[in-house]
Amino acid sequence: MLSTIHPSVPGALLSASEAPAAAWSLPPWALILTVALGVVLLLVLVLRAKLHAFVALLLVSAAVAFAAGLPLSSVPGLLEAGMGDTLGGIAIIVALGAMLGRMMQETGAAQLLSQRLLALFGEGRAPLAMGLTALLLGIPVFFDVGFIIMVPLLYAVAARSGRSLISVALPAAGGLAIMHAVLPPHPGPVAAAQLLGGHLGWIAFMGLVCGLPAWYLGAYVFGKWLGDRTFVPVPASFREEGDELGEVPENAPPLSLTLAVVILPVALILLNTFSPLVVPEGPVLEALLFVGNPVTALTIATLLSFWLLGLRGGMTRERVEKAASASLGPTALVLLVTGAGGVFGEVLEATGAGDAVAGILSATALPAIVLAFAIATIMRVALGSKTVAIVTTAPIVAPLIAEAGMSQPEIALVVIAIAAGGTVLSHVNDSGFWLMNRYLDIDIRTTLKSWTVMETLMGSIAFLIAAAISAGLALAG
Repeated sequence: MLSTIHPSVPGALLSASEAPAAAWSLPPWALILTVALGVVLLLVLVLRAKLHAFVALLLVSAAVAFAAGLPLSSVPGLLEAGMGDTLGGIAIIVALGAMLGRMMQETGAAQLLSQRLLALFGEGRAPLAMGLTALLLGIPVFFDVGFIIMVPLLYAVAARSGRSLISVALPAAGGLAIMHAVLPPHPGPVAAAQLLGGHLGWIAFMGLVCGLPAWYLGAYVFGKWLGDRTFVPVPASFREEGDELGEVPENAPPLSLTLAVVILPVALILLNTFSPLVVPEGPVLEALLFVGNPVTALTIATLLSFWLLGLRGGMTRERVEKAASASLGPTALVLLVTGAGGVFGEVLEATGAGDAVAGILSATALPAIVLAFAIATIMRVALGSKTVAIVTTAPIVAPLIAEAGMSQPEIALVVIAIAAGGTVLSHVNDSGFWLMNRYLDIDIRTTLKSWTVMETLMGSIAFLIAAAISAGLALAG
């Protein structure tokens, strides 16, 4: 249950049911109309007024709260509570994940991983090697950072092999994008878990089950197919440097350490989820649950990255500290937007609008997982940002989850459906679209038929897998 702060008692936390009485009462249809108009206002503020999504979400949340009848004096406390409740569950995880990703970048571990996999598979299977690199790198690293890290190697591989740049870039970009969408510690799935009451271990498991086939078919197979039909050369300004790009620093950590540090947090989180199924109650289970808690798991992995990748690789303590600090700049913006999505959810609950929306959505007879995908798709097309689409959709469907009494695996599948909807139909209002356009030096039409189609294929396939598993669980139950 989300909480609100009563304005007359500073800092006192009250449940939504104990929130200040509404100044006026609206019927369910009016609450639904209020939410719909709020979403329209959000789109106008972001798309037409060019207002930052964080500020726009706060303004819309306040406007919906007032329009639904809550006293003006209660609105600031409601916003504070929504922000605090949401960030309290995800800020540590996202910040630690960002630090881990930064250490991969600073120490040359990312370049080492790329080149070793390329050597293992050979240049004949360069698209597969680049894609697998991106999947591993995408566990701790945000999409834009990971893509920029990999660009020099993508240029070098395409130049040496004579392949179309698209054939190696799409598997890599797709691997980073799908991990960013479905796998903790990335902010979208972590925020959705917080808002829907989901367990990160189940979300990580279902994210891999749905995300890996989506990447293979939507990015790897499609990327190779399109590359054979659309030749995109390496940008002219980089061709002469192709053999020198993406070189591994001399003091880069061993591959075994790199793989261990990258995979460790996900493995520990999965251990936390599934150990109660096989380990009896007692000290051993308590220890496993402790080390597998997402906060503990990422703390362990981040500290190991400081030591094994950084200090043992020749970095000074001061450089490690600066790298960790530098990782938090981009993270702050993501966290603020994510927290503002939690504010919107708090308002929907406190006003009763969330229950009203759930009622009308339930009347459609569509499964919650289908509605989640559809709403997230609308938000993605309108807003562009995958994370904003996820954190805006989750509070809208949260009452449906509570009403249906879903199990943790079912909640995880709804999170994947939201992430899938937040992935499809990327176009000119998405930063990923322009990263591909700029670094591949291609026109808008080619970007649409490569990046946009790939994102749509991956999101659609991930959703179909999640929906099929959800239907199977419903029949088995």
